[in-house]
Amino acid sequence: MSANQLKSALWCVLFCVGTAVLLTLLSHQPRPVTAQDDHAVYLPLVSRPIVFTRGNNLLLNPSFEGEGDCQINPPNPDLCWYHPGGIPELQIPIRWVFDYENQWDGRDCGQPPVCDNPLTPEPDDWWNAWIRPEVRVLPAQLLPPPEHPLFIWDGNNTLKVFKGYGAISYVLRQSVWLEPGTYVLEISIFPDLVIGYDDQGNKIPAPDPLSGEVEFRAGSTNSGWVLPSFLEKNTYYFVFIITEAAQTEMKIAIRGRYAIQNNGWFMDDWWLWRQDDLTLPPGVYTRSGQPAMLAANAAPPVIPYTFPVGNPTMGTDE
Repeated sequence: MSANQLKSALWCVLFCVGTAVLLTLLSHQPRPVTAQDDHAVYLPLVSRPIVFTRGNNLLLNPSFEGEGDCQINPPNPDLCWYHPGGIPELQIPIRWVFDYENQWDGRDCGQPPVCDNPLTPEPDDWWNAWIRPEVRVLPAQLLPPPEHPLFIWDGNNTLKVFKGYGAISYVLRQSVWLEPGTYVLEISIFPDLVIGYDDQGNKIPAPDPLSGEVEFRAGSTNSGWVLPSFLEKNTYYFVFIITEAAQTEMKIAIRGRYAIQNNGWFMDDWWLWRQDDLTLPPGVYTRSGQPAMLAANAAPPVIPYTFPVGNPTMGTDE
C-alpha cells in the first residue's frame, strides 16, 4: 500500500470515529433530576452590578476621628469631642449634634404618675421609659484587639452609644449644603443588643426584631424605620433627591425600645456623596442594592420580656 493510500485510509478511520461520537452525543437525552436523585444541582453564579460608587464625602468628621490627636487623653480635646450641657457621660464627636429622649429627667418614672413607653404593649411601662444614653468616642487602644475589626472600620476610632438596662432613643445630625441632584447617605452600624450570656459566655441577642431600629432623614425626607441585624455590622444606603440647593440637615435616628441588659450601638465610617447616575429610586438599601427591611412591613413576634425589679437608672452600663 502506497503512502497516499495509507494516509487516505487513516483519514477515513478518523472521520468514521468522529462521526460516531458526534451522533452519540446528539442522540443522548439527559434524564431530569428529581428529588430522589443523590445529585447536587449547581446554578451559575450571577453577580449584581455595583450600584453605589462613592464620591467626595460631604460629611464632616464622618469617622469620628476628630481634627487633631484624638487618642487617649488628647492634648486638645476640643478638636475631638465636646460635652453638651457639661454632662461627662455625653462625649459627642465634633461637627455632630446629639439629641435624645429622657423621660427620667428630674423624676422617678416608677412613681405615680408613672412614665410610659408608647412603643411597648404594656400599659404604664415605666421600666422601658426612655432614659439618657451614654456616648463615647473610643480609640482602638480602649478596645481589645479582637474587637478592632468588629467595631472600627475606618481610622482609629469608633463611636459607641449605649445604656445598660435602659431604653434609649437618640439622633445624630449634621447640616450640609447640597446642590440639586441625587445623593447617597451610607451608614454603618453594629447593634450590640444583648439580653444575657450563655454558659460559654457568648452573647444572647435580643429576640424581638423591634429591639433596635434605625431611620435616615435628609431634610423633610425620611426612610422609615429599618430593622438591622443584631450582633453584626449593618451597612445601609439612603438614596434621596434634592430639587433645590439648600442647607440640608442629615439625621440618623436610632432607638432601642427595651431596657435590656446591654442596649449598645457602635458606628463608624459614614459617607454622603452625590451620584446622579444612580438608577435606584429614593429609599434605603443594603449593600447589594436590595431594599432594606422596614419595621412597618414586619410582623414582630409576641415575646414576653421579663425585667429585673429595680430602677433602670441603677443598671450597669456595658
